[in-house]
Amino acid sequence: MKFITYLSTTICLFVFTIAYSKDTKKENTFPLDKALNTQNSLFWQISGNGLTKASYLYGTIHLISQDDYFLGKNVLKKLNKSEKLIMEVDLEKINVPALTALSVLDSGYTIKKYMSDSDYLLVQTFMEDSIGIKKFTFQNFYARLKPFYLEQLIYFRYLGREKESYEQNFNKLATHKKIPTEGLETFEEQLQFINEVPIQTQLKSIVKTIKNYSAEIQHLDTLVRDYKAQDLSALTKSFDEDEEDSELVEKLLNKRNNNWIPKLQTLFVGNSCFVAVGAGHLGGKNGLIQLLKNKGYIVEPISIH
Repeated sequence: MKFITYLSTTICLFVFTIAYSKDTKKENTFPLDKALNTQNSLFWQISGNGLTKASYLYGTIHLISQDDYFLGKNVLKKLNKSEKLIMEVDLEKINVPALTALSVLDSGYTIKKYMSDSDYLLVQTFMEDSIGIKKFTFQNFYARLKPFYLEQLIYFRYLGREKESYEQNFNKLATHKKIPTEGLETFEEQLQFINEVPIQTQLKSIVKTIKNYSAEIQHLDTLVRDYKAQDLSALTKSFDEDEEDSELVEKLLNKRNNNWIPKLQTLFVGNSCFVAVGAGHLGGKNGLIQLLKNKGYIVEPISIH
């Protein structure tokens, strides 16, 4: 269920690369924040590689309980001064009909067609007892959803009634300040990445979550704690060590990260960009931080305060 924490259903140029040299930092003629003496941060400054303005990368949780939500003054300062807000998708271009069409199973099927009777009963019973969805409603509506979307209901229950969205709050601020917004992928493209995950893999995830619900809740507690502590190393390790989710990591994180790099390179040229994506996209050898460094950029952690 950890992927629900970092991936949302608000889910989609040319390469501009200048060779990196040891003197890259001398190219900067614009003010930069002092880098932190740690690799554990949610907030990163991007410079060098011929850029004429700094850009910024911030790791989010797409939905978090109101009690756990936090946002530093320096984050707001950089967003207010940015020339573009870049997120996974442009929230102004959400296609509701496309979401509806792509979130349900084909041909009017329900999840019952793809799973054993015992697993189906497990899911249906959990949804009724823990989420409050009556059997008739589940069978005739919710069971038609693809398991990825159905599993999100469990995460919503974990969050409670009062929730916050970093992306929605950033988008509201950008709208107020008349800062242009762009998506790294279209809404349809993001949904398609989810659709590339086989139904059986999605079903395996939701059944595992329900069977190990107490442990999953403890794991989510740990993820939120690590997020609030800005412990990027712990967050990245949490994904890397779960071999059962390796297919999800490859399709929903690594593949998309690599797709985003040339788009970011183009967007950085002549613009101070504020990039906000799920924190799961930042760390590791296939994370955005390392991929940007591989292209010759200086990517440094800075304070959120």
